[in-house]
Amino acid sequence: MEIVKGEEIVKIGIIGGGASGIIAAIAAAEAGGDVTILEKNDRIGKKLLATGNGKCNFSNLELSSACYHSDTPECIDPVLRQFTISDTLAFFHRIGLMTKEKNGGLYPACEQAAAVLDVLRFWLEHKKVQIKTNCQVIGITYARNMFCVNAKVQDEECSYRFDRIILSCGSKAGIKKDADENGQKLAGLFNLKQTPFVPALVQMRCQETYFKALAGVRCQAEVTLLAKGMKHCERGELQLTDYGISGIPVFQLSRHGAKMLQNHNIDTLPVFLDFLPEFSDQQWKKMLLERRQNLGFETMERFFTGTVHKKIAGVILKLSGIPSSVKAGDLETDQLLSAGKLLKELRVTVTGVNPFWQAQVCAGGVRLSELTTSLEAKRQKGLYVTGELLDVDGRCGGYNLQWAWTTGMVAGRAAARGSN
Repeated sequence: MEIVKGEEIVKIGIIGGGASGIIAAIAAAEAGGDVTILEKNDRIGKKLLATGNGKCNFSNLELSSACYHSDTPECIDPVLRQFTISDTLAFFHRIGLMTKEKNGGLYPACEQAAAVLDVLRFWLEHKKVQIKTNCQVIGITYARNMFCVNAKVQDEECSYRFDRIILSCGSKAGIKKDADENGQKLAGLFNLKQTPFVPALVQMRCQETYFKALAGVRCQAEVTLLAKGMKHCERGELQLTDYGISGIPVFQLSRHGAKMLQNHNIDTLPVFLDFLPEFSDQQWKKMLLERRQNLGFETMERFFTGTVHKKIAGVILKLSGIPSSVKAGDLETDQLLSAGKLLKELRVTVTGVNPFWQAQVCAGGVRLSELTTSLEAKRQKGLYVTGELLDVDGRCGGYNLQWAWTTGMVAGRAAARGSN
């Protein structure tokens, strides 16, 4: 059954052809809307191709609002409940995508992100969604119950008229050039309150010069961020670079670090690295003393062999002022324990996070409190917001794409059907 406005089909304009914009277009078209996507790039879904290292971890079975961050966290669950993980799987199976699961993460069976984009593109075509590429939206006005969208298509100005608008412009994350803030600007035209963007799921830069000696090391570790009375811990594979720290646990913490640096106007943050998280402090102390008893004849250069990476051991010895040639049995107990403590609690000084173009997502955006549970602006009937443009960012593991699917589906359906 077609959804009509008077005697005409409802015309819906979607600004942005990323993950949330694509699924919003499908949802609106399936609900009877006449849908047009306005995309600034030469094709839709470009960022989707890079997700999951090209394999596209598109969702996660362990989905809950606890996997997301926001300045209004209480608003997340009412949105997530409207399009669940089961709904997502059913949708992708319906449009032709076979899927597989790895440790809770969901992937296309062929492990190609291009396959996810292709089935979405094919369905857009099937549903007769119009797509205008190389179309940079420069302004939106609202009058007489219509939205007028002004845009530039290859330097030529044009305009479109829609009954409803969905802002799916995304963020600056992952964009190397021309990383404007168009989505924020367009949302600002309608006075929607926003939280400033910061890079999230990104590497952290550190002050210490010894990281050049640690570059390339990967190891299991616990990473703890402390600042302003707040403590955040993550465990997983830590990657050490010539400029600082990377890897999943660092990515999970980066949004907290970036926000602390921005909101508290501070230049540095303390982060603690535990290279032996499987042992308590007491267990490690006991092991160190037993190790010296058994290996007292070895030099300190060899003493930590089999416990931590050789490069890490070398840096710890230098920081402790212990010559690598001294025998473990000749070392003072206090010196040994001091070096051992650094392996459990190495303090590094974070000076910032890597820039937006290296981030997987952004933290910040339009506050959910500005919108209804259908993602319609409370102060502008007919205007909807989805995906990365919202002040919600998820953990690694497919959660951010699930947020795109959910918000796109919720907004697309609501836009086509209209407000209650």
